[in-house]
Amino acid sequence: MQRISTSACSALLFITLALPLTGQAQQVNAGYDLLQTQAGTTFMTYDFMGVPLGTYNFGGPVGNVSVGDTDTIVQRLQNATPASPTVNIQLDALQLESTAPINLGAGLNNYFITLQSTPSVGQMTIDFTDHTFTSSLDVFFDVHVGSLNGPVVAASDLVLQNSGTPWSNIAPPDAVLIDTINNDLNTKDNANDFWPGSTFTEQHPGGGSQHTVGDATAPDSAATLPLLLLSLAGLKYVRDRLAVSRG
Repeated sequence: MQRISTSACSALLFITLALPLTGQAQQVNAGYDLLQTQAGTTFMTYDFMGVPLGTYNFGGPVGNVSVGDTDTIVQRLQNATPASPTVNIQLDALQLESTAPINLGAGLNNYFITLQSTPSVGQMTIDFTDHTFTSSLDVFFDVHVGSLNGPVVAASDLVLQNSGTPWSNIAPPDAVLIDTINNDLNTKDNANDFWPGSTFTEQHPGGGSQHTVGDATAPDSAATLPLLLLSLAGLKYVRDRLAVSRG
């Protein structure tokens, strides 16, 4: 079942429970990180932004579901524990677009980045003591001109790395939650879940390219709180009218 957290209550729950539950985490289960590209992302020295996937097919009982504003998906392939904190990871999805027309060999245009069929793999080490993680991915990508499906004008790979990024087993407010994918990975609670604690940047050691990401959110989250408040106001109005009529 897919669930999307969009209410202000989730923010209160995150603040109240994050620290105690994070301290108890002794295993991070295999699963997926649904990420959204942030400002500051550059490939080949040019600025890029994310192109939302819309939906993604995870296979199995989950199948094809909405993933909100996700444009990047990283899969953790094994469980991590204090005794075995390093796991294999794979970049399953990546969609980027240049923020302005540029020229990467096929004239001035918008250029797009997608993954090649060659797997983009690496490793992640999860620290259970200070609750940080380090990762490295070798990203194999194609550069398209004009659209995500436009002609491929370049193909390359680069290593992206991050270190010392905080993590928690509690989802941030308004995150896209998909059971057994990134939420309730043990099928009962969030004790073995994994969430980056903030926006973080994966950098190419040689410079020129970096990918800044944060947890993906539901695109309608900004509209949900006003609707909730309007509903509550409506209920109060009805209650007050009933009280007057009964008086």
